[in-house]
Amino acid sequence: MTDEGVDFGDNTDAEGLVVDLNNVEDVTFEALPRGMYTCEVDTLEFTYSQNSGNPMWTWTLAVADGEYEGRKLFFHTVFAGNGLPRTKQVISRVAPELMESAFDPVKVADEGSLIGRKVKARVDVRPYEGQQRNNVRDLFAAAEGEDSFV
Repeated sequence: MTDEGVDFGDNTDAEGLVVDLNNVEDVTFEALPRGMYTCEVDTLEFTYSQNSGNPMWTWTLAVADGEYEGRKLFFHTVFAGNGLPRTKQVISRVAPELMESAFDPVKVADEGSLIGRKVKARVDVRPYEGQQRNNVRDLFAAAEGEDSFV
């Protein structure tokens, strides 16, 4: 048994793996304060909403600098129904080249062309399941060299 609570036995493959998570501390994060943060698009994934089944992008944003550098934020843009005007507004700000003609959101996500793009995220704090959680309210284009601010 290692000090991480994992016993690999005589080999390192998954067969015979035993894990004891009783001594592992839960990870908790305090919500970032409400404000605007300069971020980079860390991942962009095409998925479907669990609630509505609508096609959407799930954006993972990494705070680019400052006290909260590296912290992750999540944002969704929906490609159906009432979500389309908001999606259009966000894309016109942060990826205006996509507004030039019709595009395939699956292909854009798979190509990774927006990964590393600097954005400004408007972040609020809201209660969720008894804890304060961050809610990215909107995305804007970020100027090169722009610092995070709260």
